[in-house]
Amino acid sequence: MQKAISLIDSELVLLETRFTHPEKFVKEQTFKSDLYIVPKSKDLGIIGLSEIVESLYLSQKILNAEGKPASKNQIGNKFELIFNVSFGDISNKTSEIYKRKPFNRTKTLDFLRNMIMRKDKEKR
Repeated sequence: MQKAISLIDSELVLLETRFTHPEKFVKEQTFKSDLYIVPKSKDLGIIGLSEIVESLYLSQKILNAEGKPASKNQIGNKFELIFNVSFGDISNKTSEIYKRKPFNRTKTLDFLRNMIMRKDKEKR
């Protein structure tokens, strides 16, 4: 019984410390990317990145640590870290894709595919 009370007291002290000094419990981001995207790029801007995020999300082929398909927010958060951008609400950005004219919905993916095709032609 004494051990249980001691454990509870320790937990209460820890909780109190966490509330009075939350900065000591914040896990700082150690990864800092040196990659940047031109935000309003014609072919690959914020909406273009959100097109890639949406495609990866819909594929359900990106898995989280639990082995389940990653959420759109999880994928978007990683893109924000890698490319030093901020989507704000990723769902708002991906909804912009569906507002495009049908032939423009995959504009960024088409651009990237064309870059690969061009490189392939150069090699031949």
